[in-house]
Amino acid sequence: MKRIMSYILLAILLVYLIIVLTFAGTKLEGVICRGVRVSVADTSVNRFLDQTEVEKAIKRGYGDIEGKPVVSVNKDSLEHILADNPMVKSAQVYYSLDGFLHVNVEQREPVLRVMADGGYYVDEDGKVMPLSSKFTSRVVVVTGHVNKRFACEELYPFVMRLREDSFWNAYIEQIVVRQNKDIVLIPKVGNFQIVLGQVEGAGERMDKLMLFLKRGIAKRGWNRYKEVNLKFKDQIVCVRR
Repeated sequence: MKRIMSYILLAILLVYLIIVLTFAGTKLEGVICRGVRVSVADTSVNRFLDQTEVEKAIKRGYGDIEGKPVVSVNKDSLEHILADNPMVKSAQVYYSLDGFLHVNVEQREPVLRVMADGGYYVDEDGKVMPLSSKFTSRVVVVTGHVNKRFACEELYPFVMRLREDSFWNAYIEQIVVRQNKDIVLIPKVGNFQIVLGQVEGAGERMDKLMLFLKRGIAKRGWNRYKEVNLKFKDQIVCVRR
């Protein structure tokens, strides 16, 4: 009996939704556009896009839509137009009965910046994104012998692990990739470099580095060494100034 009642309630809900959507669609047919309301997420962190740029993209695709029926704008088509911008991660467009077209845009978020092949970012999804002429994101900078495959497949997962740790995220400023694919970390504090070696298995070496920073450098001074090398098993080799 309970199962039958559940099916009946579900059927009633579906019918209600169909009626509401049909009514809303009918009402929208006669609604004139009063304007566009644009929301760009996370502009306090990344400013690759702003409201003005989104409005210009809408105008390029549909002209001036104010005074026209809101349904004259194809929502799916406009979302595709906005998503063609290499700085856009996603775009959502919807109408409201008060006559406004609402556009919500989410920007892509870089996690590292590669200074090779003309320069580019790798975003939080591990995909390449172009640099911007209007904004530079404050992320880890990568230099040296690095290509896009290595940046996306090797360095991206490593940098994401660094970002999960508040200390490493604040401490590591630059990664230098040597020709043999060893990576060297340049910290924000301390005038020395950290030779980490290959990316594979770097987690254990980063744990050793943390202990060394706490028990070694912190006590002896941040400028005592010019190089800290963790490539060798079960030891940390330091080169003094």
